[in-house]
Amino acid sequence: MTEILKKIYFLPFFLFLVSCNNQEGGTVSLNSLIIPEFTYKQDFFYCDLEESSSLINLEAFLSSLVAKHQKDLSKLNSIDILFPDGQEEVSKFIFSIRSNNKPDMLKRFIDILEIEGFSKISSCTFSIYQSNGLDMVNPINNNSNDFINIEILRCFYNTGYNYGTFRIATDRFINSVERLKLPYSLSYINSPEIVDGFLWINSFNINDYKEFLEKNWIKEDESKAIKDEFNENATCLDSKKYKSYRLI
Repeated sequence: MTEILKKIYFLPFFLFLVSCNNQEGGTVSLNSLIIPEFTYKQDFFYCDLEESSSLINLEAFLSSLVAKHQKDLSKLNSIDILFPDGQEEVSKFIFSIRSNNKPDMLKRFIDILEIEGFSKISSCTFSIYQSNGLDMVNPINNNSNDFINIEILRCFYNTGYNYGTFRIATDRFINSVERLKLPYSLSYINSPEIVDGFLWINSFNINDYKEFLEKNWIKEDESKAIKDEFNENATCLDSKKYKSYRLI
């Protein structure tokens, strides 16, 4: 387990993989036949505010953009804006876009931003990867003005482990989440940046989720067992937290 993973004290809740001991090589081979049933495409566009711009300028621009181009933008599944959490001055943000295998609509979105003069507000890296994604726990409805707490972890499978071992444990985890009655969703995204890698995205619709987890989950024996199982299956490189706002 990496040092950064050890420092995330509430991480055991998030990472749920089942391990197979070394005497069960046949089971590991069978698990390799289990593949994700992806349901959408995911893209992230990383942006920096221009020095002459501000979050107020960004908000005004995006509000006007949606009002003017809602018909085109609605052809995408969703567009969310992610702002880094815990920073006094925010100068970076991310467009998080879901689509149904529609790279042309993503290009259309980029063209609309250019036509409307978005470069005066922000500079972005518009790399279209169309990564495969699926929701393991149903997504939270974010059609209001409220934000959602997001945590994105970049992970990779350890040698000999795969999505199949991951999926078996996740099924058990989902049942455990339902018992907690926590407004939570979980997404799994293939990562184009990491060999055998994936993004694990946690979403919480409450502000005090850390306190909730510490009280109801972290100290439980089940949590400790899951943590040990995960260490055998995968390693996470980093964890980043955001406030997510639904654009459309």
